[in-house]
Amino acid sequence: MFHQTEHDSRGPIRNGRGGSRMIRKRLFLAGVLAVSLSATGCGDDGADGGADGFSKVRYVYCAETLAASGATFWIGEKLGYFAEEKISLEMLPVSGGTGACLQLLAAGQADISAPSPDVLVQAAADGRNLDLRYFYEVAPKFLFDATVLPDSPVRSFADLKDATIGLASLGGSFELFAKAGLRAAGVDPASVDFVAVGTEAAAAESLKKGDIDALVINDVRYAALEAAGYQFRYLDKPGVTANLFGAGLLARNAWLTENPEAAAGYARAYTKSVLFAKANPEAAIRIHWEQYPQFAPTGDRAKAMQAALPVLKRRIDVIEDDGSAEKPYGQFTTESWQAYVQFLGVQDKVKDVSAFYTNDVAAKIGSIDAAAVRDKATSWPTS
Repeated sequence: MFHQTEHDSRGPIRNGRGGSRMIRKRLFLAGVLAVSLSATGCGDDGADGGADGFSKVRYVYCAETLAASGATFWIGEKLGYFAEEKISLEMLPVSGGTGACLQLLAAGQADISAPSPDVLVQAAADGRNLDLRYFYEVAPKFLFDATVLPDSPVRSFADLKDATIGLASLGGSFELFAKAGLRAAGVDPASVDFVAVGTEAAAAESLKKGDIDALVINDVRYAALEAAGYQFRYLDKPGVTANLFGAGLLARNAWLTENPEAAAGYARAYTKSVLFAKANPEAAIRIHWEQYPQFAPTGDRAKAMQAALPVLKRRIDVIEDDGSAEKPYGQFTTESWQAYVQFLGVQDKVKDVSAFYTNDVAAKIGSIDAAAVRDKATSWPTS
């Protein structure tokens, strides 16, 4: 998930050789379908223009805490980018992860979110139409990586036969990624022992002590652990895993049809916010703390900044496009969607990926004066 770090704090949990648990995801899908079927005609349409000419856009964030790593979704409000688009932004942090976000979207109780696409693709494979569509590619790079210790004899996924791999959690996307990488490298996942180690220091310690041979967690958790002094060597992503993207902006089809300017305006303001944060990540974090003081650190701000900076920088590395003809802002590729379908193992059930996304909204972003955004960022007050 893009917003939420999947984490199991109960200590190591084993699935055994090649084991898998997908029940929770199936329940997710059933719940989302029930909401989408029962919510027809219900809910506030969100982006209708108000008396001031502004459109309200409700962004549902798939975690209870608005984290600094996600600041690019909302700092545009403080920077004036949403006002330029005549958008009034409402942030809705919720517990329950991707499932909760999709339920709110389907019910018309929120307008935009940025979850990973696995639930939507799996629903299509099961014959379910959630009537949701991605309209902006937020993370062109996949969020997960497999790592080993710097001096490990493991050089690639091909060396992980009969190994023990530590995962952030079992039975979900982390396990899917690990198994897809193994298969692409010619290793039978049934030969591997998967263990849930969470995403905190205990995960890195498990690798350091040799309890596991490799670790699979996401980008921002690696950044936090590296900032704390842990060292990792990243394994190349083999086969289909090399072509995966991480997440995108998602909305109901009806909302996109009825609110094309609000969708494009949010995407444009978001793009500027990413450029701003890349040029001055420290300012982006301070703005986040000013906007939402309830999520700001209560202790030493300098120490908190030291911890937050590498995390935001790592996330920006994953999400940034350069706006060139080769990497236009927010544009999906058919190939990346086909890779995701193959990654989930549903290519026999999902032949056409066109219903999952549109590039029409991203195409409306137009040219952005990136130099002006960078100038604004570098001249932003230091306190």
